[in-house]
Amino acid sequence: MDGNFDMLVENGWLFKNDENQLLHYFSDIVKKYPNSARAKFELGNVYDYLGQEMKAIPLYEEALEMSLKDEWEAYALIQLGSSLKNVGKLNDALEVLTEAETRFPHLLSISMFLGITLHHANRESEGMKTVLKELCVK
Repeated sequence: MDGNFDMLVENGWLFKNDENQLLHYFSDIVKKYPNSARAKFELGNVYDYLGQEMKAIPLYEEALEMSLKDEWEAYALIQLGSSLKNVGKLNDALEVLTEAETRFPHLLSISMFLGITLHHANRESEGMKTVLKELCVK
C-alpha cells in the first residue's frame, strides 16, 4: 500500500497550484481509505500547505492515534508541532516536539523546529542551545 500511497500523493501534488482541486483530491483519498492513517496525514499536509493549520491539527492527531509507520510518524509529529506553534499553542507544540526529539533523535529537523518553538515561547537561550547542540554534534 505504501508504494500506492506514494504515487497517489505525488499525483495529488500536481494540483498544488489549484487549491480547490488539491483539497478535493486529498479529501477523496481519505473517503476512499477512511481507515488509513497515511491518508489523514496527507490531508493534514494539504491543509497546512493552504495555511489552514486548525484543520490540519486534528488530522495529524488522528493519524498519529491510528499508528503511522515510523517515517511518517516522525513527519506527522513535526507537522503537528509546527501547526500548534503557528496557531499559538506553544506549550502543546513544545510537548509534541520534545517527544518527537526523544523518539527520533537522528532527525535534525525536529530539533530545529523545537529550537524555533522555544524561541517563540520566549525561551530564546534554550532554543539557541537546542539548535547549536544539534548543529555541532551532527
